[in-house]
Amino acid sequence: MAPGPARNAAGQPVSRVVGARWRDLAPRVASAMALAPIALFAVWQGGIIWQGLLTLLATIALLEWAGLCALKLDHSAVMTAAASVPAAQAAYLATGMDAVPVAAVAGFACVVAWRHRLLGAGVLYVGAGYLGLLLVRAGAGGLANLVFLLLVVWANDIGGYLAGRLIGGRRLAPRLSPGKTWAGAGGGLVFAIAAGLAVAAWFGAGHAAQYRAEAIAAVLAVLAQAGDLAESALKRRTGRKDSGNLIPGHGGLLDRVDGLLAASTGALAWQVGTHVIWPQIGQGALLWQ
Repeated sequence: MAPGPARNAAGQPVSRVVGARWRDLAPRVASAMALAPIALFAVWQGGIIWQGLLTLLATIALLEWAGLCALKLDHSAVMTAAASVPAAQAAYLATGMDAVPVAAVAGFACVVAWRHRLLGAGVLYVGAGYLGLLLVRAGAGGLANLVFLLLVVWANDIGGYLAGRLIGGRRLAPRLSPGKTWAGAGGGLVFAIAAGLAVAAWFGAGHAAQYRAEAIAAVLAVLAQAGDLAESALKRRTGRKDSGNLIPGHGGLLDRVDGLLAASTGALAWQVGTHVIWPQIGQGALLWQ
């Protein structure tokens, strides 16, 4: 008699378990191949093209957050929240001053929180990430800084996915996100550091600057993972698996950019803090300078 298929400890066929582990890989790759060129083109062009795409994406993310809060689009708080990002961009275009969109987002967050605190937190969370992506791109070193930020976050996602699927093991935060493991967190961190080093070296950073780039990449990776867990906590609280179904293999847009929003907020804070502490470096300088 021919031997049956190999089975795991739970009695399930190993081939079926392995297939289930990678079943979302194909839609993830297809989505990335479709969306990445659009994002990279906008990043390269900068200016109104990047700002327009960014404003559209941030508005969609806010609407998905409202959906997680079980609020309909005609709710006054939702309409106010949806207006926050376009209003911030309009203020930035009209004045060219970095502090103006920051004040606009903070003001809208307070107004929305008066009606619905969880949605107000969403305006603050998405708005801060939006401001990071908007203002980090501005200035002489904007393109390099944004490429650094994006590649570090993307590498963190890829490394976390691969290590989590290949190694598995102990769960990172089972109450918030049962699918995330310590192995995935470690894999994401390693990939992110490697990506940060590669970008800094590509832009001609010396040895000292490369060490700083590695450290900053590690911090951004941790922030990205924390942002991912924060959105998972929101979904767990509201009883939702995904924020939407806009992107095949990923769920909603917010599911795709939750970590990026947190990391971009950190990148902006680092850039502003560096300029305040060491004014001689100059605003718009490279993050690892």
